[in-house]
Amino acid sequence: MKKSRRASVDDVVVTETPAPQEAAPASEADPVFAEPPAPEPQGRDRIQQQLEALKQREAELRRELAIADHPALADAIRAIEGSAYGVTRVESKMAEGLSKAEQRRKETLEKKLASAREKRAEIDTQITALETELEPLGPARVAAFDASRTQALLTLVALLKEHDAGLSAAGLEIEMLVPSLSRWRTEIDALRAR
Repeated sequence: MKKSRRASVDDVVVTETPAPQEAAPASEADPVFAEPPAPEPQGRDRIQQQLEALKQREAELRRELAIADHPALADAIRAIEGSAYGVTRVESKMAEGLSKAEQRRKETLEKKLASAREKRAEIDTQITALETELEPLGPARVAAFDASRTQALLTLVALLKEHDAGLSAAGLEIEMLVPSLSRWRTEIDALRAR
C-alpha cells in the first residue's frame, strides 16, 4: 500500500532569486549587437575553393548542354577545352617556379659557370701573353730576315761594282767563280740599275 505524503512547509526549499538589475543600455560592446566575427582565413579559403569548384562545375554543365544542343561541334569544343587545359597547366607550373631539386641544380650550374668564366679569363690572359711572345717569331721575324737579306744583297752589289773593272780586266766571269750569283741575277741587276 502506498502512503501519500503531503508536502509540508518545512519540506519546501525556498531559493532566493536575485532582484532584477537595471537593464544596461545597448552598446556596441553588447554581444547581441556586435558584428559577426570575420571568418577565419582557413574558412575563407575553403569557401573560395568551393566557389571555384562551383564555377568549374557550371562551366562543365554548360559545355555538356552546348554539346547536347550542337552535337556536330562536340569535337571542336573538346579540342578547345583540351588546348585551354594545356595552357592552364603550363601557367600553373610557371607560377610554382623551380622545384627544390631544380633550384639546387640551378645553383650548382651557376657556380660551375662562374668558375668556367674565371678559367676562361685566365686562359684569355695566357693566350694574349703567348701571342705577344710569338709575334717576334712570326711575321716580325720574317720581316727582319727580309731586311737582312736586302742589306746583304746591297753589300754584294756594292762589292760587284767595286771589283767589276778588275775582274773584267783579268777576263774572269764572277758567276763562274761564284755560281750562286746566278740565282740572284735579276735582283742584282735591279739593284745595280739604281
